Amino acid sequence: MEEQIIALIGEIKDDAQLVLSLNEHSNIMKDGGLDSLQLITFVLKVEERFGIEIDFEQFDLDLMESVGTLCRYISELQKTASV
Repeated sequence: MEEQIIALIGEIKDDAQLVLSLNEHSNIMKDGGLDSLQLITFVLKVEERFGIEIDFEQFDLDLMESVGTLCRYISELQKTASV
């Protein structure tokens, strides 16, 4: 899942080299360089890719602290969505 998240960041930034510099500990906003508009696009693509729905009103930017943190959040959403 981490690789897919990193690939999405690279796709949004249109920067293949960026993908090589990111890992599970990378901060999505700072290291990925996403601005606010790109972040919205990123979240929409994450929803589509992983079949989840993220509530923007309750979404916490702390989830962008690292790729790994976001992946754990996605996994939790997937678990509750399939129950």
